[in-house]
Amino acid sequence: MTFEVLLARGEDLEEINKLIWSPGIKWFGNIRPKYRGKESLFQNYQSHRLVARVKATSDLVAYAEFRNYPGISALPSDCWMEWLSVRYCLTFAISWLNALFCNFCIYKHDHPCVIAEIINEVFYMENRVWYLIAVKTPNVRQPKHFMETFDDLEELSKVFYPREYCLENNNNTQSLYIVDRFELLPKITYRKALAEDNDDIIAIQEVEIPELRKELGDFYIAEVVMSQSLGSEKDILIVGEMSNNDQDAEIYVFMWLSTDIDIRFYVQNYEVGAYGNLVKSADGRSCQYEALTVYSINRRAPVSMFTTDALTDLYNVTILGGLQRVDSCMSVASAGKIKMSSIRGTIVDDEKNNFYIREVLHSKFKYIINKLTSNEYYMQNEPKYINFVYPTGVGPSGPKDIEAASNVFLLKCIVAREGFPLPRLFNCLVATFCAYPEKDYCILLVQKKNRNIRSHVEVLSYFMPVMARPTSVSDLDEMYITHRSTIFGEISIYEMTKDDMPVVLSLAIGNMSEKNHTSLSSENASVTYCSKVNERAELEHELRVLEDIMMDVLENEFSEFLVFTIRCGNSTKSIERNTPIGYVVLRQFHSHSKLFDHYHLPRQENHLDHLRAEIISLRLHPLFLVSSAQIFRDLARKTNFFDFYFISSFKKSKFGNDLKKMMMVLEPRPIKKAPVPFKDHIEVMSSTAQLNIPKPNFDRDYLIIYRHRLKPNKWFTNSKKIVIIGFTPMTKAFLRRLIFQWNTKDFSNANNYTCLSWPEVTVICNPGVVEAEYDDLFVCPYCAYSRDCYLSYQNVPCYIRDCCARMDMRYWVNFIPGRVQLVNRQKKFVKANACDIYYDSLLLMCARMFVLRVPSSEVAIARPCNFVEVNCQLNKLMLFHKLRALLEDMPNTYHIVVYGNNLSTYECVTFLISHGVESSRIVCLQPHRSTGNEMEAKLKSPYWDTNLQYILNDILADSGVKVLEDYKFHHWVLHESGDFIRQVVFQHFPRRHRVSYECDIFISFEEGYMAPQNKIWIQSAGIDMEGDDILVNERYQTNDPNIYAAGNYIKLRRECNYQYKFVSQRETARKLLHHLGIAPINKFEDRFSEPLHFQARLPLNYFITKITLPRRFLASTSSTFAYKMTTYKDNTFCRVVLSQTMVVEEIVVVTKLECYLDFLQHFCGKHELLLNNLNARYKANTIQDFLMWFQEAWAELIMHENFDELQVENRGILKTMAVAAQNKNVNRGPFQDVTDQDFYVLNKRYVEQRLLNFLREHRAEFKHKFALPEDFVAINPFSWNPGTEETDASTETSEQD
Repeated sequence: MTFEVLLARGEDLEEINKLIWSPGIKWFGNIRPKYRGKESLFQNYQSHRLVARVKATSDLVAYAEFRNYPGISALPSDCWMEWLSVRYCLTFAISWLNALFCNFCIYKHDHPCVIAEIINEVFYMENRVWYLIAVKTPNVRQPKHFMETFDDLEELSKVFYPREYCLENNNNTQSLYIVDRFELLPKITYRKALAEDNDDIIAIQEVEIPELRKELGDFYIAEVVMSQSLGSEKDILIVGEMSNNDQDAEIYVFMWLSTDIDIRFYVQNYEVGAYGNLVKSADGRSCQYEALTVYSINRRAPVSMFTTDALTDLYNVTILGGLQRVDSCMSVASAGKIKMSSIRGTIVDDEKNNFYIREVLHSKFKYIINKLTSNEYYMQNEPKYINFVYPTGVGPSGPKDIEAASNVFLLKCIVAREGFPLPRLFNCLVATFCAYPEKDYCILLVQKKNRNIRSHVEVLSYFMPVMARPTSVSDLDEMYITHRSTIFGEISIYEMTKDDMPVVLSLAIGNMSEKNHTSLSSENASVTYCSKVNERAELEHELRVLEDIMMDVLENEFSEFLVFTIRCGNSTKSIERNTPIGYVVLRQFHSHSKLFDHYHLPRQENHLDHLRAEIISLRLHPLFLVSSAQIFRDLARKTNFFDFYFISSFKKSKFGNDLKKMMMVLEPRPIKKAPVPFKDHIEVMSSTAQLNIPKPNFDRDYLIIYRHRLKPNKWFTNSKKIVIIGFTPMTKAFLRRLIFQWNTKDFSNANNYTCLSWPEVTVICNPGVVEAEYDDLFVCPYCAYSRDCYLSYQNVPCYIRDCCARMDMRYWVNFIPGRVQLVNRQKKFVKANACDIYYDSLLLMCARMFVLRVPSSEVAIARPCNFVEVNCQLNKLMLFHKLRALLEDMPNTYHIVVYGNNLSTYECVTFLISHGVESSRIVCLQPHRSTGNEMEAKLKSPYWDTNLQYILNDILADSGVKVLEDYKFHHWVLHESGDFIRQVVFQHFPRRHRVSYECDIFISFEEGYMAPQNKIWIQSAGIDMEGDDILVNERYQTNDPNIYAAGNYIKLRRECNYQYKFVSQRETARKLLHHLGIAPINKFEDRFSEPLHFQARLPLNYFITKITLPRRFLASTSSTFAYKMTTYKDNTFCRVVLSQTMVVEEIVVVTKLECYLDFLQHFCGKHELLLNNLNARYKANTIQDFLMWFQEAWAELIMHENFDELQVENRGILKTMAVAAQNKNVNRGPFQDVTDQDFYVLNKRYVEQRLLNFLREHRAEFKHKFALPEDFVAINPFSWNPGTEETDASTETSEQD
């Protein structure tokens, strides 16, 4: 009978508990905790929990627990090795690395062979484990269900007894049952391949690499084996054989090794300096060196990108006192160029004079654009000269000397037969190093078309990628490398001693150079954006903190910190015999309860309250990142911490953690549950202030939280390569959904695995866009609080804001800066900056919110330097620096024209006024907003508000801004040089007369059009468009099924009866992933049901938040009917709009409260009766402020994550009951409504009971303590103490803190 052995999941808990209590079972290990109840079954830490099911019936027949120390309460977790060596006479060496304990195993008595299957699976998962140990306790009198059975295990193991054991006098002692890996698993024998193996090897390769046979023929293996050509001796073909059921040897693994490696090629094209340039060290021998010219990418430091000082330095370099720079095309701006004329003594300026006066200003504008939108500003491809040194023999050096000095071999191919357990490929890697005992490195080259080969994916878990240098070589393979110590070395953790202080500091310094050689991708044309977490200033700060912590640990017996060194070698030897490769600093984590406001994580983990640790700093040699699971497991054994956190801040000092890529990132909450203030918090000094360790504010700081719960790693990726054009809010929502596809409401994946994302996705965007989005060093000199400033304030909801605030997508996504030139649909690649980026699915998400439609004659002309469209953070920063230059150079004669008719227009005018611009020098022209046809008039959009904009126009006019309505942009007048706007001409609607205004900056917020440069390559690719909209079907596919489009500038080919423009980016991303087959939705529908959120700053320090619900049925919806309810209190205006069906379809809040109001999204789309009888209470005048009304205790129930599921269940059951009541009543027709009384009688009690059960289940998750009926029954009215409740509440609060 065959079994399927799987990792135990939370969903298996009920079946495991049933197995424990079922008759006819056998077990061994520590069963007593299993009788405490199924809730505590998974609470204690185990390295592996496995279940075995019968393949034919899926019946669960066994459950087992394994850990790296025994489940003996009297024995400390880090003393078991001494216990074994003292009490037992073992004939083999047991170490920290090569042994696991089976702490509990239970199985049905009629399936004894399942034990072997479970142990085999453990050995497959743990390649370094050689021995599996089960401890048998002395026999004592106890109930029958507590009696252990070792008979079946004894057939697979050897029994060892303690030294005091005596068969006659002391035979009731403890004993060990040890299973030897090499005696249980089938043996693999390796030999060189023979010519007669050709057919077997070809058959194995045919499954994974079928194109290899087509390329090389049917007999290429035999040809290589029998080849006598020059250099053929450098190839070694190895096969791995195992015995079948008939004891005949069969080939299961094939490996192709080679030493035919051009070392110079890899030195020149890959960053291999950290690996000794793949040659052996000289070690005092004679050596030869060659001077090689290579290229490397130098990234600009964030402090030199967008800060005021950085831009000032740029101005000074280019323009110094009005003098011409050698490489500048500017003319000298001098008074000699200005021609003056006078009429009756008054100087008259002509157009040329006006240009000469502004020449320096326009040159600055142009310089800002050229610099901040060019790749060279952010990264430079610079030559680098290295000395390629290698040992030589006596005499002149030659190619043979480099070949002799080579310290690397190439793994050209490795494939396994179907049915072969892939984890055993680790043993094949061991065999490859045995074939070349004199070489330390192994490299594996992966072609982009072969990235998903099953065997390669498994083997690459022991390799690390090597970054490619900028090179002219086309189609460069991806290179991965591993070291002999990675395969053979044992990782051990030791407590820090005084002698380790210089070791730890040197490791911290050494990792700074190592960081430059690691990357998630090695594509030559795509340089990934990486956070510069090891900048020198931050490293020096980290060194000072490390030194203070280590002194505190050595001198303070009760220090809160723990410091360990990580070493590689032989764990059975002394610490001096093991090489230091890293260190870790940690302390207990006390702030877990503060994470729930912003992060999505389970609450039912109270058993871990005192078992959580915060990693302060962790450094590890990059070659040993593959040992992350072992390191965390050993830390748990040493410290009794089983839940590790690492906190990274955007603003505050950063500490390094080289294992954070192997930790699970906590996803921020998609929607907050309360207002979030954005003023900077006055930090309270922590108890460790003398150590200069920042204390994060979990409520307001932008933090990235990493977590490792000692669960097995599980990678989540997409099988097809996705390329996205544009880094817009739609892109951010899609990437976030793709990265956190494993995150679900029930935490089914997060509770069972360490979920790691590795998406195959590339984003092409303009240079500087990504850097600006993640910039955290720019400080506005006009604003006291950075998040209160227009330059930092974002109009999007928190689901998109947190993509750049509480996570860093640059760790997962490959960003390519460049401008798209063409899309080749036949060969499926995008050309950007002369680079070909291949795709399986192409997503067009490049739609810009604001695009000005210029006359067709000016489309091909580059946008003028004094023209601004604010579509991203980079545009905001460029506007600020242009504005700063304008106020410095022309403080009294400037003119600014703002064009637009939406809320973003008023936000920009507010920014100008608050940042030094005089109101009288601003002209705001607003186009006439045409609603189009009736269907378009029904679309709900949060980006404009007609009623509020009337008031805002009056406010601007009162402040001195000239406001003109119903003026449409007609054209602009450029200077003869063609690079800046001299005048802007507008035409009135409907009178058609024109007005013109001179301007130094022209800011446009016109919407509804596609960027001309994007439209050119879209049309040239043959993608169907209608006007400025891309035509798509219901699956968002264009006329090319491999190309998708999403955003506001799409149009469905088939006329639909629902709104699909101005909809939630989060919901659109979820639908796209469904259509791509990455994250299918069970009950999918095309209609949109989630609200769209928009927020903006307004004049007089007001903030507006507007949330709209997309129309689900356009044909049956009136464009005029809307029931509006308004409140005003304490400078807060609120408007709630109800639809014809009394559903909230719009919420508007205008307030002076400086906070984000994302939580209001929970109430948009709900029926007014569900919102505590909203309409009736408003008519009764009991609601004074909607904003405060939505923060009352009842609202927390609506905002719960599982409330929608409760409503769906209620709706389904109540609908069935109502239909049944209709059909039974003969006095009314079957299609008439059920009366309110019938509904009350049938369903009131049922609905109340379900709600009470919901409150009981989730009561601990609410901040407001809802009263339940049993609370009143338990109260004794005669002994009630008024102060008891307050005391309990305060005690609970203090425990949480």
